[in-house]
Amino acid sequence: MINLGIIGLGKWATVLATAATQSSKIRIISAYSRSQETREKFTAKHHIPHTNNVDELLSNPEIQGVILTVPNELHFEYAKLCAEHNKHVYIEKPITNNLSEGMKLKEICNHLGVGVFIGHVAKLLSGIQIISQEIQSGKLGELCLIEGNFSNERALSLNLDNWRWYQSKAPGGPLSQIAIHLFDVFRFLGGPIAEISAMSSKKSPVGAEVEDQWLVNMQFESGTLGSITSSWTSPGVFEVRVVGTKGLMHYRLDQTKWGEPESLYRDASLIFQGVGESFMNAVEYPLPPDNMFQKELELFGEMISGHRQELFDANYGIEILGLVEASRMSSLQNSAKINLKCFLSNKEGSR
Repeated sequence: MINLGIIGLGKWATVLATAATQSSKIRIISAYSRSQETREKFTAKHHIPHTNNVDELLSNPEIQGVILTVPNELHFEYAKLCAEHNKHVYIEKPITNNLSEGMKLKEICNHLGVGVFIGHVAKLLSGIQIISQEIQSGKLGELCLIEGNFSNERALSLNLDNWRWYQSKAPGGPLSQIAIHLFDVFRFLGGPIAEISAMSSKKSPVGAEVEDQWLVNMQFESGTLGSITSSWTSPGVFEVRVVGTKGLMHYRLDQTKWGEPESLYRDASLIFQGVGESFMNAVEYPLPPDNMFQKELELFGEMISGHRQELFDANYGIEILGLVEASRMSSLQNSAKINLKCFLSNKEGSR
């Protein structure tokens, strides 16, 4: 059994704490938030003891790893603190609020021998896993195109008290908050991405600093093309469509239940439509019960036990955050194509 602590006790901490209780491989034994009221409410709800200061949690010799569910702008600060206390660290996506911090955190953790696990969880969805298996089996033929949409109505309720209002705290709005999940899925299904271009706009009437509409196009190193749509003024949408020379697969789920992983499969669909066949005759796949958050926490536990997790580590997190920042640069440069390897290399060199 792997013992974990958790820092940051908001909505997402509740989702992960609930997932952890369903696992026989990991358990959360201590919690911390800067707010005493939040600490007490979390303990009352989840029956997990809390500490009144972060050093007390990080000094606990029983804790082998720490889950961070703090705002993006605090990822680097708290992850560095965990590393300095020799605690492996799970960081909710993105790895940090910007690439410079992500690259610096990687160096610090490598130097201290501490593992980093980034919560890029969407590729663990059962529908995405089945699509990956069918790509590998050859059922789709040669992979040609991947399309995705992850949207919700967040920008319609933003205000000055919400950290997502600010470009410095939520760069690109939905780009760094929800579209980043599709960057993860696309990278998982299609392999490394060579070039990316993007455009954005602001349509929400609230007037937040961040953009709330994104269109992102990309070309994979294989030559496959990809397209991501993300809107923060939309009803909840999560869907992925993969097209090959033999057919397509289309996966949809109820985005409003994203934080209820145990029930996601019930309101999801995955179909295969062969070339030359009507969509009316598409074959529907049964989707098994699963819990992507439980799976990722158990993978974090495996990393702590010495098993590498290359699809969740610091290098991977930097690559995915690089797609976010390259998209933002492209949007500022009239949708210019950005070569990802050159972009990341230049960012590394500028440090």
